[in-house]
Amino acid sequence: MQKVVSERCTPFDNSFDVLGDVLETLRFRGSIFFRSQLAASWGMQLEAAPAPRFHIALDGDCVLGAGDENTLVRLKHMDIVLLPQGNMHWIADQPDRELVPSERAGAACELGNPLFQQGDITNKLICGFVHYEKAMLHPLLDALPEVMHFSDITADDPLWTTALLIDAEMDNTKVPRTALVDRLTEVLFLQLLYRYVDKNPHLSGFLSALSDRRIYRMLELIHREPEQPWTLESLGEKTGMSRATVARQFHKTIGMPPLAYIANCRMMKAHQLTKHSALALEDIAEQVGFSSARSLSKAFVRKYGFTPSQLRKNKRGSV
Repeated sequence: MQKVVSERCTPFDNSFDVLGDVLETLRFRGSIFFRSQLAASWGMQLEAAPAPRFHIALDGDCVLGAGDENTLVRLKHMDIVLLPQGNMHWIADQPDRELVPSERAGAACELGNPLFQQGDITNKLICGFVHYEKAMLHPLLDALPEVMHFSDITADDPLWTTALLIDAEMDNTKVPRTALVDRLTEVLFLQLLYRYVDKNPHLSGFLSALSDRRIYRMLELIHREPEQPWTLESLGEKTGMSRATVARQFHKTIGMPPLAYIANCRMMKAHQLTKHSALALEDIAEQVGFSSARSLSKAFVRKYGFTPSQLRKNKRGSV
């Protein structure tokens, strides 16, 4: 997959990208579920889903409503909106339109009989989603707002280049899903996340740690060397902080104690390596800081409810 580089994400050591490591471990995988030209009036309702979703306003202006207070986001031509938590929302050419379920609108497009075609075409919209390993929880997504609106995108912006490549590939193939479209969708999602981090001066939670020299250094150590027996004392020695300061500042910034974060990071990496590599379980255990495959298996059962061997067996059975 194309690597998207962020200056802010590696502010102190360009040899390791903590955010990139988290994104790779979570294994975001994208797809497009709706692409159509639309004639006013039109509107779609999208139920809550356990995956980030986005909308690209290729042509025309529209409006999106989300949240308990039904916050309105007005999209102009060349705007992109991302909903990281996959919250329930709607999108339409104007507020107060009759809304059609997005599943119905997407199915109509796939059958070659798209909805909202009566009258002059006013909009062109692409909608996509990005799945990730749900078994692996990380505070990254919790640090993102409910709605992320990207505006003032220029024609030569890499974001827009990727959006046009998605549109062109779908136009050429005449099918909603291809390997190239899926990969481009993933690239767009990563570009949006990196753009948000680079341009937003008021980050919170995990993302705020990316601009905190000492917390970032701890995250770098944990992610680059998960096999090390990290303690509050050893992290403090590497970052010039006392044991108490390490515990207090890490928890305050990330939202969880450092030792809990270390344990979660190891289990995320172990899950990824077990499911997506052919490494022996003993080798995986050694790489992520467990004394043996037996101890790794016990930790797997506590964390996920199944053993590494069962995970691999289930994956083979689903292929």
